Order: sequence, then structure tokens, then C-alpha cells
Amino acid sequence: MSELSGVPEFAATSIADVMPTRVSDVPAGGASSPLWLDLSARVGTSVDVATLPTLRGAGLLVGMSSLSPGDLSTFAAAHPGQIDALLSSPPSSTAVTEWWAGLDADRRATMAGAVPQLVGNLDGVPARERGLANRRYLAHTVAEVTDALATATGPERIRLEGELAVLHQVRDALRPNEDGPRRSLILLDTAAGGRAAIALGNPDTADYLSYLVPGMNYGVREQLVNWATTADDLYAEQRAVLARRVAHGGPRATVATIAWIGYETPDLFSVGGLDRAEAGADFLEDSWLGVRSARGAEQPYISVFGHSYGSTVSLVALARGSVGVDALVMVGSPGSGIQSAAELAVAGGNVYVGEADWDPAVNSAFFGSDPGAASYGAHTLGVDGARDRVTGAWLDGALGHNGYFTPGSESLHNMALIGTDNAKLATSGSE
Repeated sequence: MSELSGVPEFAATSIADVMPTRVSDVPAGGASSPLWLDLSARVGTSVDVATLPTLRGAGLLVGMSSLSPGDLSTFAAAHPGQIDALLSSPPSSTAVTEWWAGLDADRRATMAGAVPQLVGNLDGVPARERGLANRRYLAHTVAEVTDALATATGPERIRLEGELAVLHQVRDALRPNEDGPRRSLILLDTAAGGRAAIALGNPDTADYLSYLVPGMNYGVREQLVNWATTADDLYAEQRAVLARRVAHGGPRATVATIAWIGYETPDLFSVGGLDRAEAGADFLEDSWLGVRSARGAEQPYISVFGHSYGSTVSLVALARGSVGVDALVMVGSPGSGIQSAAELAVAGGNVYVGEADWDPAVNSAFFGSDPGAASYGAHTLGVDGARDRVTGAWLDGALGHNGYFTPGSESLHNMALIGTDNAKLATSGSE
């Protein structure tokens, strides 16, 4: 792999060839060709609004996008459950990308204006359009919930107050830090405690794209602002690494980071099971597939940084093999049900494990093998403190379960190196 190609070793064919076709993309009559292969012929044809509730998957997308703005708004208002069902069982990301690419600017604007929840949360739609749609969806939902609270009582009022707290956390997390990159909302789901993802930088064009996946007690309502700040710290460190590379005659490149809380994170009472890891892995796979599909021939170098139970989610997703990434970093991992790094869809064996002193999760092997054991086959991520291999500056050590992402630490600097394909400069703790 060339330093900036961003094309992983497993992507030897076109992106459409390696992405699965979902049942929802196949016509109800059982024809073998998925609907999205015929999108260009379908967009622009007249559709009877009364038949839309009978459609599903890509067929429903095509039908909705052929409506006039007025008819689309009417349909969306009358059938909110249809939108929810489409998001719960969406077409494949390749289908979504083909559909979106086949719409002209006016039709895209119509869809984003009438059904921002749908456009903002479909994997396969470019991040920029998703961010714009979700900002509209966020503002609308805040106003809607605020109005409903004025007359709500009892359990309904408690539910609405919780939903509003999620929305306010999302709104606050969208505010960039001083001198920080632009932030966009590329996922918003207010159900069951909320799911959200904040992108820092531009995932549509970045050469290097990093996912930060959190663990226990890192729900949207409680921690999205803090997790977005962590993503900002990694973004800044990656920018510094790349600037130093340019100063030494290397190529220019761009980065984006994603504060991804795209699953219902566990609490103390639910962390002992893998059900949330399995569900989170589904969402994480879908997100990666969406990026791969939307980026087409211009693939980014995707790195995943899993903390605590977030490493478990990442491991489950990467063990399935439906989509791969270029690097995986696990810190504070409570163990792996996968027995070897070789079983993961990570290019070039770029799997790294960091284990800090006084971290009770590491070496526990609670969910199986210790990924930090030599037999696992992962690389060691230095976290105890070391000197920068290029500048000689001291990098602080990490202590405890939550110190891995601290600015100025060996751990964060190593993550930035790995996320920008400069792992050869990372320290391993043995220097």
C-alpha cells in the first residue's frame, strides 16, 4: 500500500463487488437483480403516493424521490413509521450511494428538506449532506419535543425530558473548540438513550479517517461532548504528525475523526454480556460500509480506536469480515472472544494493544483472550511514557482506565502515528 493511497489490501475489486446485497434491495417478486441496479431508469417516473406504503428498501427510496416536494412532505407526515422502518432495515450502502448519485441537486434538496431524518442517517449518503440534513432534523426535533413538554405529565414527561437532554448534548457537541475543525452530525437517533456520531473535519475527502468507539457509561446523553473533545484531541495530534512529515519533505494530507457513539453503550449492570457489542458491531459495520461506498475509488485510510467495551464492539465487527479497516487500536480492553489478531479484517496485521498500569480492565480476559498477550499476535502500543522518536521530547505515561487519550501522552501520540500510517515511528514500550 502506498502511503497515501488509502486503498486497503482487501479491496482488490470494485467497492460494489465486495458489499453484500440486502434482502430489502431485491424486488418483492423474487427477481435476482437488486432494485438499485435500475435506479437511473426509475428516478423521475411518476409514482402513485398511495402505493408507497407497500414499497420497501431501495424501491421506497426511489418512489419517495420521484414525488413533488408537496407530495413528499405529505407522505412523510402521514407515514412516519415508514421512515423509521426504512432506517431500521435500510438498503445496502451501495444501493443508497447509487440512488443518491442518480438524483439531481433539486431532488436532493427536496429529500433533505422533507425527510431530513432519512437523508441524515442513511449510510452511503456523503457525510456533508448527512450533516446538513441532521442539523435540520436536530433543530426540528428540539422544537417538537420542547412543545410537547409544555403539556406532558407523568411517564411521558420523563421520557420527553430524557430525549431533550440527549438533543441538548448533541447540540453542544456540535460546537467546535477554539481553532478546532468544523463539526458535522452524521448520525442522530433519539430512541433508547440515543445514538449519535460527530465528525470533525471532512470524511468525504480526508486521506485518513479515524473512528473513536467508546465503552461503558459513554452514552450520548452523558458523554457525547466529552467524546467529541477526545476526537478533537486526536485530530489535533494527527494534524501535528502530518505537519511534521511535510516539514521533512513528505506529502500533504488531510484527516478527519469521528466521535462515534452509534450503539447503546452498557452500564455497570449490562456490561457483562455481549448483546450490546453484537448490536454495536452491526451499526459499526454499516457505518464503515457507508464510508467505503460513498468514497468510491477515493478510499480513505480507516483506523479504529476502541476503548474498553468499545474494543469489544470493534473486535466483533472486524471478526465478521464483511468490511475491513487499515488499522485497529485497542486500549483498556476487557478481552477478546476472537483468539488471534490474524482473524480480524485489518490490513497488514495493523492491530495494536495498549495496557496501562492501574487499569483494572486489562489482563482480565473477561470476554476471552487477552489481546495484549504475545500469543494474540497484536503489536504493543507504548503507553507508559517515552521519548518521541523524532524530536526526543518526553511523552507522558497513561495511568488507569481513562488516561489513554490524554494530550501530551505517549498513548495519544502513538495513536496519531498509527492513524496516519506512520506506525513505524510509534513506540512499543520496549524502547
